[in-house]
Parts: sequence; C-alpha cells; structure tokens
Amino acid sequence: MILDLMRHASTGRQGHLDGRTDPPLLDGAMDALLRCHGDGQWSRVIASPRRRALDTATALVAGRDLFCEIHPDWAELDFGDWDGCHYDEIPAELLAGLYDAPHAVVPPNGESWRQFEARIDAQLRRLLDEDEDEDEGAGPVLVVSHAGVLRLAVSRVCGMPLAALWAMRIDYGTRVRLRVERGGDGQLWGELLELCQP
Repeated sequence: MILDLMRHASTGRQGHLDGRTDPPLLDGAMDALLRCHGDGQWSRVIASPRRRALDTATALVAGRDLFCEIHPDWAELDFGDWDGCHYDEIPAELLAGLYDAPHAVVPPNGESWRQFEARIDAQLRRLLDEDEDEDEGAGPVLVVSHAGVLRLAVSRVCGMPLAALWAMRIDYGTRVRLRVERGGDGQLWGELLELCQP
C-alpha cells in the first residue's frame, strides 16, 4: 500500500503543544499547500477530526470525485494538562523528557506514547486490510493529520527510533509518502519513499 501522510496547513501556533486544542487555519494557509500537493491522485482521503486537519483535507478534495472520511484515531497525541501550552510554559526538564524519552514521560492527564502507538498501529493495520480489498493500481491513500502522527507512523513502519525522528523537519503542509506492507509474521514494515515540504 502507498500511504501519504500530510500535516495540516498552518495555524500560526508553532511552538505550542496543540493536541486536543484546535485552532483554525490561518487565512491563506492553504495557498502554498495546494500549489505543492493539489494534484495528488489519491484513491481515498482520511482526516483527523481536528478542524485544522479536516479543513485542510476538505480543501484538498474540493472539486474532485472524492469525499473526506473522518477518523478520530488519526488525531494528535493528547497532551493533557499541557495541551495548548507553549513550550516555554512547561518545565524544561519535563519537556526535554517528552522528546528524549517519550515512553518515559506522560503529560499530566494526557495520553502515553504507548497508547498513541496502539491507536496509530491499529489504523495502519486497518488501512492495509482495506487496501487488500481495493482494485489493483488504485492511487495512494492520503491521511491528513498532525506532526506527531507522521513521526510515529514513520517510526512504526520503517523501524526508526522515535527519538531520532525529531531531527526530521515536519512543518505545516509536509507530506510523507510511505510504502506500507505486512510481513509473514504480521508485523508492519515499509520504506520512506518521499518527503515533500511546501
């Protein structure tokens, strides 16, 4: 299966932990994204339920014979009490732990990385199952989501350590193309085919 994962267009809130917090897109935020990704030949488009992702996906399917499916499990990590906070508002050692040892730090009243992994793994497997029922040669599936989801999916599919993926720039509108397969043992595997930034 060929899977395109795209981060939503800009909300102007770089440096904030926006999980459940759901700011709108900036005016004109879709312009560069549409120039870069507007000609994608996707067979399906799925979005996180957060309006920043849903509005991005809706703009990408406008005028096409596609509709946008919404699935709650493609939402960003729930940062709990830190949700919506700027990095400067969180104690430096805790914020560093969230990035350096994500499995060891759980935001207060938030979601653990293990829970996050479980729901993204389940969605990747669901897409693979559904892909087996599709016509041969169907276009890629597009999922419009969030930076944490993109990093986690790359980690799970390509076997890269999650901590190493903070070095991969995933700005607003970034699209990552993955080839996703399932091995004989049932485990996910694949490769990173393309990284495109508007």
